[in-house]
Parts: sequence; structure tokens; C-alpha cells
Amino acid sequence: MSQFNAPVRRTGASLDVYTGLLSVALIVLAAGVFLMVTKNIEHSAADARSDGGMFQLVESPRR
Repeated sequence: MSQFNAPVRRTGASLDVYTGLLSVALIVLAAGVFLMVTKNIEHSAADARSDGGMFQLVESPRR
């Protein structure tokens, strides 16, 4: 029997522990980014000089 006609055991792709951990980490990362964006929008909207936004930079107050 040569290597070219040897029987090959094929199984369906299944989810394992590492795929589950990766999925949980992705969900936690997305939630963190969402919370950071919403807090930044609230913080930048409190500034009287701008209307706020996701990419609005907020300067620290002068001392």
C-alpha cells in the first residue's frame, strides 16, 4: 500500500476549547471598545466648544 491510496480519516470541523475562549475574548474586547466609545462621546459632548463624537479629542483643562 502506497501513501497515495492510504485511507484518510476525515472528520467534520468541530469547535474546541480554544475556539470558545477566542469567541469569549472577542466579545469582551468588543464590549470594552463599545463602552470606551460611548464614554468618549458623553465626555466630549460635555465640552461646550464641540458637539461631541466618536473621534472628537478632548483636551485637558489648563491649570
